Amino acid sequence: MTQPSLDSFPCLLMVTDFETNKLEYINRSASACLGINTDDIQQHSLFDIISKASSIFFESYVRPTIVSTGECQEVQLSLVASSGEKLPAVANIELAQAKIYWSVYTAVARDRLYQELIEVREQLEEETEKLVRLTRIDPLTQLLNRRAALDDLNSLQKRLQRQFIPVSFVVIDIDLFKKLNDTYGHSHGDEVLVKVAAILQNVSRASDIVARWGGEEFLVVLYGSCVEDTHCFCERLHAAISSLNDSIDGEVSVSVGVSALSAEYSVCSEMIDNCMKEADAALYQAKSKGRSRTEYFESV
Repeated sequence: MTQPSLDSFPCLLMVTDFETNKLEYINRSASACLGINTDDIQQHSLFDIISKASSIFFESYVRPTIVSTGECQEVQLSLVASSGEKLPAVANIELAQAKIYWSVYTAVARDRLYQELIEVREQLEEETEKLVRLTRIDPLTQLLNRRAALDDLNSLQKRLQRQFIPVSFVVIDIDLFKKLNDTYGHSHGDEVLVKVAAILQNVSRASDIVARWGGEEFLVVLYGSCVEDTHCFCERLHAAISSLNDSIDGEVSVSVGVSALSAEYSVCSEMIDNCMKEADAALYQAKSKGRSRTEYFESV
């Protein structure tokens, strides 16, 4: 069998002097990568072919390690290629008879693969977020759907059981919505739903739960909202809804029912059901009293 040549190894092989750090040998792979002619290696030092940061790392960590143990495995460093480009690399290093023997593997492909894996992960995360959004968002109004609202309400209930915070349940129903549909068509009805949803988003806060509860009915749960705050919210809502009539066919108004969470309900497992029933009862009162108004539930 023919004696194998070190130039056949698909990695960079080098020998440096332990005391002077001068290059004493490089194989063909190292010569091509670093742009150093094998006849001129004595003119070059280790610090000519590794980055400044890698030089500091070599002196502060690698040299003491090989003095202590005789070797240093899988050292990450940056080579300086003939083009001046810094190449990520991994080196295995061994000290023998005042010479340091290097086998170095450039990690460009590995880093490229790592970046590709990061990009794939980010794409998967983005697709997952889209899927989650599809399961939580009403496609027409872009508000939370009923299921998502219930999930958020369950989380809210757990927080309230630890510490009570004023919360108001506000149920909003578009008045005479069927008449709007029958008169102007379902596309017009959809337009009204979208515009009302946008108003609800504008008059509420990021901490509030804003959802399409079903059909032409919406739910807003005002977090940390006392009675006065809720009253102001409802006034802003009616004023904003009223302004729609300047830019849309037909007259649009909403009836609103409000239930303010009491401290005793916040520790009750049926808190959500109780508050929703109260808000629905208040909404019924608003409808029966002529619509386009807000009614607050009052216990008898």
